[in-house]
Amino acid sequence: MELQSNPVSRRCFIGGCAATALTTGTATADPQPCGKLPPGTVLAKKADVPLNGGVVVYFDDETSVVVAQPKKDTYTAFDAKCTHQGCMCSEVDQNLIICWCHDSRFSSVDGKRRSGPARKPLPSIKTKIKGDDIVVA
Repeated sequence: MELQSNPVSRRCFIGGCAATALTTGTATADPQPCGKLPPGTVLAKKADVPLNGGVVVYFDDETSVVVAQPKKDTYTAFDAKCTHQGCMCSEVDQNLIICWCHDSRFSSVDGKRRSGPARKPLPSIKTKIKGDDIVVA
């Protein structure tokens, strides 16, 4: 499986939000964090996750993970599906995970909501370091 952590174009991102709304009938968030990823799944290389930033890793249309480094050598991971209406968070900047659909922002330390219409935190994904990789624990 090839992982991609490239920025999402506006067209692709908006299309993903529309697809989520169409396939679910509504755009409500699923409370379960990326349950499809088995332990040992590689999320990212440590070197690819910038300090005070992060990457969004797209596995398929329903499974995306935000991997962040809120402080040196500390890595966190969260389900990228926004808890507001199910759009995918697409950016990490200055330790904030951002969902551009409605501008919800979450802490990259603990996934808690910092601003915007979302009320619930992003579900966390337990990780561990295996060599140079960040993997699902």
